[in-house]
Amino acid sequence: MKVTPFQIIVLALFAVSIVAGVIVLATSKTSNKAASIAITVWGTMPAGSFNAASKYLDDMKSPIKITYIEKKPELFDSSLIEALASGVGPDAIVLPQDLIIRYRDKIIPIPFTSMSLPTFKSLFIEEGELYVDASGIVALPFSIDPLVMYWNRDMLSNAGVALPPRSWDEFIALVPKLTVKDQNQNILKSGLAFGEVSNITNAKEIISTLLMQTGNPITAYGPTRLESRLAPATIGSVGAINFYTDFANPIKPDYSWNRALPNSKDVFSAGDLAFYFGFASEISQIRNKNPNLNFDVTYFPQPKGATVSVTFGKMQGLAVLRNSRNTAGAFQGIISMTGIGPIDYLARETGMPPVLRSLLVANPSDPYQSVFYSSAVRAKAWLDPNPAMSKTVFQNMIESITGGELDVGRAINLAGDSLNRI
Repeated sequence: MKVTPFQIIVLALFAVSIVAGVIVLATSKTSNKAASIAITVWGTMPAGSFNAASKYLDDMKSPIKITYIEKKPELFDSSLIEALASGVGPDAIVLPQDLIIRYRDKIIPIPFTSMSLPTFKSLFIEEGELYVDASGIVALPFSIDPLVMYWNRDMLSNAGVALPPRSWDEFIALVPKLTVKDQNQNILKSGLAFGEVSNITNAKEIISTLLMQTGNPITAYGPTRLESRLAPATIGSVGAINFYTDFANPIKPDYSWNRALPNSKDVFSAGDLAFYFGFASEISQIRNKNPNLNFDVTYFPQPKGATVSVTFGKMQGLAVLRNSRNTAGAFQGIISMTGIGPIDYLARETGMPPVLRSLLVANPSDPYQSVFYSSAVRAKAWLDPNPAMSKTVFQNMIESITGGELDVGRAINLAGDSLNRI
């Protein structure tokens, strides 16, 4: 992607605005007078992707040398905590948005005196503001992976449907046309994989998006701590969860999914699911699973009449750890890695949209990337107190409804209480 003069100016302003911050944030732990700066970064991002971004620094003969160590997601937490306890941890980490709360006390934020909030907002997409709290900027956004809708072109064509739905109300009439059942009402082909959690890939993120589309932030800071905003249930949240669970209700005309079916991603890849809600990064996996699948990609649907479009985004940022033995160098490293050059290299390597607004103004020639770019601007997420435990909370909420144990309002309130206990 060609970097325009405007982008160069933005990058220059970015650098000027935070040079002072690098100086202020340098501590007595480090006296970095050497020409080169060496730091170590840990994360779960594939090494090939991260190193593609850091290659820009090498190409520009930067004195900053970054050693990236990829960790398996299931081992990242334990490995990092053990390393920090032993005093041999990395200088910085790639911080997913759902682990901000988990690692907040281990991170040095960039104060607003070094980088103002308006400057931050002008540089990065809106979801990046999850990395901002009262003390400053916890991490600089590095990557974004938005939730989009994959659709089976053959299934829609066979049903005489020319275009995929754009609003949720269209699904109610469309899904029965696309769902095929045998004489015993067993689902052979499904119009939509909604209503359950255990066999629906990205169920938590889908449900989160439906709630956020009603204006519910799910969590937010209260006077003293992070608090759940699920409870009390509202008309909007009840409507969103009712809509989701109805597709797993056998007595409803739009019944199209149940717990006995295989995983939704596998069903879509096999050509037996009309719509699959997955992340932009999943496109190569879907292609590899079934090279003959005739599918397309479009935006995550919105409520009818919505004035603000919302989808979910998995974001990762770069954060400096308090235990870094080279604090000044670590800040210089993450600042350099979130400039136009590295972010552009990362986007080209992964096919994912960039987090910088100045790069998102480009109009990609690839139609899939065009959807991904626009979806990145719409992306939102929420501050998750514990990703594994909150996933269980969401699953219990949905299954208590589809299992007939609780009405929707009560299930939402219990989920809110459970988030607060976490």
